[in-house]
Amino acid sequence: MDFFFVEYRDPLTGLIFLTILIFIVAVANYAWEFFSKKDKKQKLEQFIKKFEKDTIYKGLFVNERLSLSNLYFLAEIFTKSGEFEKAVQIYLIALEKTKKKDEQEFLFLALAQVYFKAGFLERTREVLFNVLKISPRNKQALKILKIVHFKLKNHKENLEILECLFELGEKVDEEKEFIKALQILECNMNDEEKKQKLVRLQLQENSMLKRLLFERYHLFFEQEFSNIIDLLYQETQPLNIHNQEYREFFYALGKIQDKVMNFHNSHCKMFSILCQNGFKASFEFSYSCTECKSTMPLFFYHCPVCYEFNTCKILYEVKNNENY
Repeated sequence: MDFFFVEYRDPLTGLIFLTILIFIVAVANYAWEFFSKKDKKQKLEQFIKKFEKDTIYKGLFVNERLSLSNLYFLAEIFTKSGEFEKAVQIYLIALEKTKKKDEQEFLFLALAQVYFKAGFLERTREVLFNVLKISPRNKQALKILKIVHFKLKNHKENLEILECLFELGEKVDEEKEFIKALQILECNMNDEEKKQKLVRLQLQENSMLKRLLFERYHLFFEQEFSNIIDLLYQETQPLNIHNQEYREFFYALGKIQDKVMNFHNSHCKMFSILCQNGFKASFEFSYSCTECKSTMPLFFYHCPVCYEFNTCKILYEVKNNENY
């Protein structure tokens, strides 16, 4: 055993053994890095070949004088004009041109967003996995992947992603309860059993979950009027009329009768005046994201632009349909 304790032997012999050991470690590390880079390069080439198509534009875009910023600019133009296939090809060419991890991460993320906008969810997921291999803490990639799983109804995987986002400091408690509700709704059980499980979820301060339960099963939990006004517009019977906002709204719609109504909501007041004077009035709704300010014609639980949860603000105005 004393053979291995070089300090008890000739100092020159110990120095030789130490030098040999350092050399072996250095060679092993170099070989590992070499084969690792080679493996990554092969995987990248396989990935590119998997999605790449021969187009008449390929020769133009491969031009060495086109920098990555030029290619990205062109891809953005094609994406905004809806020419997703051309945008994809440009991003794939850009990936061939770069070896830097940060540039690859950026390009993979941009490519995933193109596939997502084009509706190719499985391809989006595959590209996002490449982003997360390079940078596991990429919040934007995780948020897009969350929406992909949401659309594919992969609720278990979605909860795992939310756990990752929670570890990165994101507030996801309400969203987790919402996804759990979707899991229950997908279960093979009758409506009564589903309702019993749903009401056990953490409903406090969770406006999106309350809206979902009202929308699906007409379960009312004293929701904020502003969060479900579009659903209330479809109601045949008034509810929660002890609340001033609800009472004004249903009075304007003619669902309840009061001698006098002191309006606080100017839209309801205008609607009531038009109807009382024989005009054909209606409420028209639009939906705005409080995070990115995008406006949509339909309600959303997750913003389709910035992918944030519970950022939908319901906007409404009174329309005079007399001329229609």
